[in-house]
Amino acid sequence: MQPRTQYIITGAALTTAILLNLVSVAATISKPSDSASEKALGKRVADFALDDQFERSLSAKFTGKYSVVMIGDRKGLEIMRLWEEKATKAFGDKVQFVRVAYFKGMPFFVPRGLARNEVKQKHPSASVLCDWDGNAGAQFDYTDGCRVYFTDPNATIRAASSGECSPEKWQLFMESVQTYFQKTNTR
Repeated sequence: MQPRTQYIITGAALTTAILLNLVSVAATISKPSDSASEKALGKRVADFALDDQFERSLSAKFTGKYSVVMIGDRKGLEIMRLWEEKATKAFGDKVQFVRVAYFKGMPFFVPRGLARNEVKQKHPSASVLCDWDGNAGAQFDYTDGCRVYFTDPNATIRAASSGECSPEKWQLFMESVQTYFQKTNTR
């Protein structure tokens, strides 16, 4: 008969195992992933028209223009301004800026006027198109937070990023834009 082996897990060993598991989970969660944004690369987008936060109907037309498209949900709206500041310094008036507030998941009982007022507070002068149904966001494979896209004159997405406008993310975004220009020999 074989002797039974007993495993005794001490409190310290158990604590260490739990902590290592938590660290690996935290590392997985905190890795910056732009997979949702990158999924949109190479897609062509169609023009669309939406009302902005001032209830003016405006169109976003992409063909024949370079565009920086910023889409944000409630939390992403503030971050959009930081991306736009950097993009304005980098591109000046060579691109059009399209700002979209994504409201598809907004509860039905929240008045649209309340959502518009929040956009007005964060963007008092620049028009932000209100995407109530999520159709504009769907073209860009938008999911949540703040997402930024660069489209070429063929209305094709050539660069994308998401989240905070950190120096690292900005650099990666601009490297994608520069790679596009190098491949097409345009400036």
